[in-house]
Amino acid sequence: MHAHRCLPLRLPRAGATPVDTAAFLRPGGMHRRYYSLADVDRLAAAAGLEVVESRYLCVRLTNQRRGVHMDRVYVHAVLRRPVGHSRRLLHANSRLRIFDERLGPDCTASVHHAVPAVRWQVLDASQPTPSPSFHAAGFTATVRNVSPHERRDICFEVLGEPLHGEEEVARRLAAPRWPTAPGQRLLLENALVRMWDFRASLGMDRLAFHQHVFDNAWVVLGDGAALNVYTPVAGGGAKLEKMVHFHDGFVSWTVVRNGGFDADGEPLAPTCLHSVDSAVPSVEFREYLIELK
Repeated sequence: MHAHRCLPLRLPRAGATPVDTAAFLRPGGMHRRYYSLADVDRLAAAAGLEVVESRYLCVRLTNQRRGVHMDRVYVHAVLRRPVGHSRRLLHANSRLRIFDERLGPDCTASVHHAVPAVRWQVLDASQPTPSPSFHAAGFTATVRNVSPHERRDICFEVLGEPLHGEEEVARRLAAPRWPTAPGQRLLLENALVRMWDFRASLGMDRLAFHQHVFDNAWVVLGDGAALNVYTPVAGGGAKLEKMVHFHDGFVSWTVVRNGGFDADGEPLAPTCLHSVDSAVPSVEFREYLIELK
């Protein structure tokens, strides 16, 4: 008797017509995992697909030489990508994945998060920054867009357990003599992350230095912005280190070792210790920032 395995899900190309996929094998009486119609819904949602149709198919296999019959039950599914929905990977490493999701007007999409995730809607720069939402592993988000304009969300997926417990988190936050807030507004915090809103309209000052103490990433929202980056100097001044131009969807990822200090206990500047102000005042700089504990 030949061993059977679960066949992988074939994903349709973006914009393709419904794809006919016999994707899951459900062997009967062999002490293997049973795949149900609900499994199809869950796995399709994880891939960002819609289930147009799904049903069970019973197939009888016959070994003519031995005269043995064997019944096998398959789940047969027709899948397609939701019209107007896209999910683009902006960044990935061993700790974090970042996606840029778009949803067309009057559309609904389901996105399954196998790992903990933070979803953060992007509004027009003229509007206040909305609050992000945290979702535990296994959560399927239903995203609806009832507006006449495209909806955009930045999705942060957290991979693995936090590196630092409560005591180490407290130690890192207390160690620097500089502020440890990398943004103007802390909008979400839990055992895994701290999420910060940082934008020029909330105020930027070259003398407002801060020190990063956790691994972090930030996503730039909008084109044409630029920042001046400064480091502190003796006497309370600021030294211009560089000017950086950004494009929409730019991602910066920084690994922060030893709480942002070097081997001699000095802050790592400008990597971890710096300040910024806008180099193009006519274009508002905006970013969504995540710190990983």
